[in-house]
Amino acid sequence: MSSEEHLLHAPRNRPIEGDFDPTAVTFAAMALFDHLDAAQRSRIVIPMAHESRTHWNFLPESGRAGLPLRDMNDTQRYLTHRLVAQSMSVEGYAKAVQVMSLENVLRELNVDVFGHVAAHFRDPNGYYLTFFDQPQPDSSWGWRLVGHHLSLNVTVVGQDRMAVTPLLLGAEPARIGPFRILGEEEDRAFRLLDSLTPDQRARATIHPVPPPDFATRCVPVIGAEEWPDIHGVGRRDAMITDEDRAALRYVRGRPRGLPRSAMSPAQTAAFDELLASFLGNVRLAQVGREMDRIRAAGLDGLHFVWAGGHTIDTPHYFRIEGPVTLVEFDNTEDHANHVHAVWRDPANDFGRDVLAEHRATQHPPTTATSDDE
Repeated sequence: MSSEEHLLHAPRNRPIEGDFDPTAVTFAAMALFDHLDAAQRSRIVIPMAHESRTHWNFLPESGRAGLPLRDMNDTQRYLTHRLVAQSMSVEGYAKAVQVMSLENVLRELNVDVFGHVAAHFRDPNGYYLTFFDQPQPDSSWGWRLVGHHLSLNVTVVGQDRMAVTPLLLGAEPARIGPFRILGEEEDRAFRLLDSLTPDQRARATIHPVPPPDFATRCVPVIGAEEWPDIHGVGRRDAMITDEDRAALRYVRGRPRGLPRSAMSPAQTAAFDELLASFLGNVRLAQVGREMDRIRAAGLDGLHFVWAGGHTIDTPHYFRIEGPVTLVEFDNTEDHANHVHAVWRDPANDFGRDVLAEHRATQHPPTTATSDDE
């Protein structure tokens, strides 16, 4: 059993209230905030209730909210990295750093197409940090770091709990030189696929054509039913039809594909290892929290869904779906050399559930009384 797979099965050895991670994340954010000047503070802090909080799109775009790394000094950038590292596992942080570094390579690959403009939007410092409310002890607040192929969204609730989804990582190219940032996730998915019997593989494969991107796209809230787009934004090399979209759709509460309960013990271990490769991007205590929720919802209710080719050099897509879990992985563009991977929680993205629970517990509604009472 791998160390990451072990995370899914290890019993919790301390209560949620004893975890220090939410406090450590807050302290890391406070250290950065204290090193910002007034103008930077006005750019980086946005109210928690602001509509832009759920705008987590990972494509290059103009007019983003927040403070980009390029507008920070060296100390501020270091403290931003400390915040990210404090919120993730070392392995997850390493992937995030690689995603940003790959922009240097992509800039050079894009020079022939975009010329000097490539340097503007292929920028390893073109990632925007936002605080949703000012980070303070014993408060609820959040932070986001977003840019090309990276979208990290963390909500801290009352110093006792955190929510870490949506968590997105991508790579373009998926394979070049020393970079294969999401290779472990992809290899584990193919090991599971290859271990299936013909009947199991047929059940897992919902369509021979993969979606061009996530079936649920980058919607702020996952609805009852989500359909993929016909093509990626600005792309035409992975187009699908409306019939394909219908076949690939995600229906909340009606999982498709092969359930974990229909797998052999060896296949179940491979499935758990695949799930661990996504959950393992965050801190151990946070993995424990997430696994508590997944087990409570029913671990065997998770399904493995595949679309597209069954070899790594053909466009392919897979997802893991369940009541409180959704993982999507696509490698469909640039001749299967352009990867996007996201972990979402249909019930608790951006900490919706834990925030509501905290408010109900800490700030119960009061009953209004009339003047006559």
